[in-house]
Amino acid sequence: MKKIVIGTFLSTSIILSACSIGVTTEEKLSETLATIYEEEQGYRDAQQQLTVLEKKEQSTFNSSMELTQEQQEEVSIKVEELKSSLMERLTLLNEENESIESALASISSFDSLIDEVKEEEIKTTLIDLKSLIETRYQAHDVVSKEYQKLTDLQTVLYDMLVDEETEQAQLQEQVLKVNEQNDIVQSSINEFNEATIELNELKVSIYDALDEK
Repeated sequence: MKKIVIGTFLSTSIILSACSIGVTTEEKLSETLATIYEEEQGYRDAQQQLTVLEKKEQSTFNSSMELTQEQQEEVSIKVEELKSSLMERLTLLNEENESIESALASISSFDSLIDEVKEEEIKTTLIDLKSLIETRYQAHDVVSKEYQKLTDLQTVLYDMLVDEETEQAQLQEQVLKVNEQNDIVQSSINEFNEATIELNELKVSIYDALDEK
């Protein structure tokens, strides 16, 4: 089975200091983005823990595959470890999703900021920024759903390991399904990362434009 990772995503934090006195558009934008970033803290924490669990789980699975039928008791112990790890991952995935949902709710503050901006060019860019943030969260939703499908397939695989009636061909077929779904997860992660990069680039261009005002 391929290494199971959900990825280390690029930080959306861009720390810039406002250069004007009073509550400027730049300051309001910084506050809005800072709030969103803070709401994503749970997501980032979950990511770190997921990475640790996935590496350990992969190692446990590999060692399980090296055991023979005569070592069924050891296989059972390792499968229990695998299932326990998988349940922890699902809990972390839920925490991650809750964090993203909170961050998504925070982007409503963009509306008042967009309404206040007089320059049409800046207004349009802020609308684009809000849209990109929403697109990024939609991409994360895809990652989450595909990752859930992956854990479903892994659960079946782990059960097959302790089923004495499981034939090697059946086991290999299930491993193939897991690997194929893992590829889908990786592809969705790539799309999420691309959305993050695009978002960061747009934020930089917005700040540059505001600095010129």
